[in-house]
Amino acid sequence: MTEAELLTTVECHERGVRSAGVTTRFLEAGSPEAPTVVLLHDGAWGGSSDVTWGACLPMLAQRFHVIAPDFLGYGGSDKATYFDRSSYAPRIAQLESLLETLLISEPHLVGSSYGGSVALRMLVESTMPLRSATSIGGSGGPWKTEVMLRELGRWDGTRGDLTRVLAFLMDESHPDFEKQLSLRERWATVPGHYRSVASATLALPEPLRRAVEDPWPAPLAGVGTPTLLVAGSQDELFEPEWPEHVQAVVPHAEIVRMDTRHSPNLDHPAEVVDLLTQFLEAVDSA
Repeated sequence: MTEAELLTTVECHERGVRSAGVTTRFLEAGSPEAPTVVLLHDGAWGGSSDVTWGACLPMLAQRFHVIAPDFLGYGGSDKATYFDRSSYAPRIAQLESLLETLLISEPHLVGSSYGGSVALRMLVESTMPLRSATSIGGSGGPWKTEVMLRELGRWDGTRGDLTRVLAFLMDESHPDFEKQLSLRERWATVPGHYRSVASATLALPEPLRRAVEDPWPAPLAGVGTPTLLVAGSQDELFEPEWPEHVQAVVPHAEIVRMDTRHSPNLDHPAEVVDLLTQFLEAVDSA
């Protein structure tokens, strides 16, 4: 069945919920009676639930109840940012509040890039029990390459420069590249998005700079939640060994490498869904 045919057979709802003082936009599809999979989007310019997961969501919804929220600062969620804590903390609180409001407990988390890092961080920073955590191209924070640090934090507001950014995430020759670019441009140009994302790279004057200690991934020691780490062999944004660094602390974590760039969910959605389905169904049947 093609993606277009799936979209006509899977009913997807766009909803907004206000909880803990913020409004979160999210997509929902699939039977509420099925295990819940929460899809977490990337943190690149214009990332959102439909941009990052639009191709995968209808296929996953054939077997799972799928929730795909927009993080604070992204998509249709509130454009808010915090300067006195890590970028993960407010988004984890946002997700916990959303899922509690929706009466969802023990979900599977699946994140792409920044969303994958959030999924891994939630293993130790969330009080909500998780059925599993999957990170596609998200290390939890460290092991970024010089390319990542130089290229992904900047965008001049034009479609041409957004093309540069997207080419690190997916194959530029893929037939859906322009479609993905247009979807991403839509959300990247929403008022408030640029300031929300750009604020993370705001430089401080030298007298105000403070060293921030982050022992990651040491806090993962002892985590027993089933964990899947997916890395693209053509990924220029993270050091190739990042999954092994995580696995050194979480020995039961499974590692899968795909012959893709950073975000295979964008240009290899069927392969990603097959991989996720096998992993999630194995967890649920254990």
